[in-house]
Amino acid sequence: MKMTELDDYLVRPGQVREWTLHPSVISAAHQVERDPTPPSYNQESHILTMARLEERGARTADWAGVAFELPGELDVKAFGRALVDWMGWHETLRSGFRRSGGEMHRFTLPREAIEVSSAVLGDFRDAATMSRFLRDRLDAGTHTLRWPSFVVETVQRTGSVTVVLAFDHMHFDGYTLFGMVQEVREFYLAALEGRNPLVAAAGSHVGYCDVERREALLVGREHPAVLRWERFIADSGGRPPGFPLPLGAREEELLPQKSVFDWLLDPAETDAFTEVCHAEQTILPSGVLAAVALAVRELGVAGPYRTVMPFHTRSRPEWASSVGWFVGVGPVEVDLPPGCDFRSALPLAQHAAREARQVARVPFFRVSELLGVDFRQDAPDPFSLLSYMDLRHLPGARGWARWNARLLTRISNSSKACLWVMCSPEGLYLFARHPDTGLAAANIARFVGAVRDIVQCVARTGNFTSAMLHQVPSPA
Repeated sequence: MKMTELDDYLVRPGQVREWTLHPSVISAAHQVERDPTPPSYNQESHILTMARLEERGARTADWAGVAFELPGELDVKAFGRALVDWMGWHETLRSGFRRSGGEMHRFTLPREAIEVSSAVLGDFRDAATMSRFLRDRLDAGTHTLRWPSFVVETVQRTGSVTVVLAFDHMHFDGYTLFGMVQEVREFYLAALEGRNPLVAAAGSHVGYCDVERREALLVGREHPAVLRWERFIADSGGRPPGFPLPLGAREEELLPQKSVFDWLLDPAETDAFTEVCHAEQTILPSGVLAAVALAVRELGVAGPYRTVMPFHTRSRPEWASSVGWFVGVGPVEVDLPPGCDFRSALPLAQHAAREARQVARVPFFRVSELLGVDFRQDAPDPFSLLSYMDLRHLPGARGWARWNARLLTRISNSSKACLWVMCSPEGLYLFARHPDTGLAAANIARFVGAVRDIVQCVARTGNFTSAMLHQVPSPA
């Protein structure tokens, strides 16, 4: 499944219907008693950051979602039943936050309180006009500081319907979104056929938040993870590292962003690249990190490659299929010796990633508390990052192409560059977003090209050395 912006996903015109929680649910949310479960560290930081931005009059959309197609005409009653049952299945979708007196309080509704309503918003004949309309509706329906902060749109035309689900970041991580297509389809088919959906049991993200907070409070100032972050930030100049090439943006500047999508390897090349990694007793994610570190070196950046990598924190079996934000981040440093080839870089990258995964078990914003700093005061992104996910074995992966499934991301305003490398059934791809400046566009293009050349060289020859790389222009 590709990860792109909505503008890069062709939704054929048709009748747009919007699905939201029924007004009775909103009323119940205002009256329900306080839930003592705190937000996760990620949720709290995200909500407070968005509140600061809104106070400055600088709100930026920060949602993501999925889109897919269903054949034939949508059964409106069955689809509504499916959404109700699906929201009942995942407690985080029935939970939100109120801010009062500088404090944040959770509320959680019971399953039986959930009801949805829908309304036809218009019939469209022009795809571009409809895409702009959908983007505006999704922006409005996913506001961080309002509940519910998610919305569903369906677009019906002769022969098929497109389903688009979008969520504010407090409700999702990558695994949530990529697994959502199969699950929502199954709830709909079950509603059509009058049976129970065949879905895996799902633990509660609300329960996870409680566990995370209790465990994090046991972490003290001298914890190894806190000390590792302290050294890493000091070595990076007092802040988490940015993208290694200039982007033409000042720190904390809220600039519009652009995105880049690039296929790095086809399935056969991905298998060949993986075999090279296995030959050195390493794994594919380590190969990706090694290739990125080599690309940065080839582009003329001196010193170790430093970045921040996300890792999932679904440490209990009951969280494997849960909707929620189960992510920690760890500091990565890959120091390549002079003349290092790809095979020699692999164990260095693997060691760096494994160390970062251990550190990521402690929430970054708990570390920030202990260090007495706040790296997310005025911008959505506290740092640039490099993310890797293997999607090939997720539920429904083999059906994504047939269902025209897509992960959609709304590009928020930021001065940072963030990178996602995804291994899908169709191959290995890279998605990046960066500030909309000429310098950023040029340097991101050079970076992506260097990574592509390296991984393709490894897949085709079994290794990479500097002499194998096409001549790379000098750093801009």
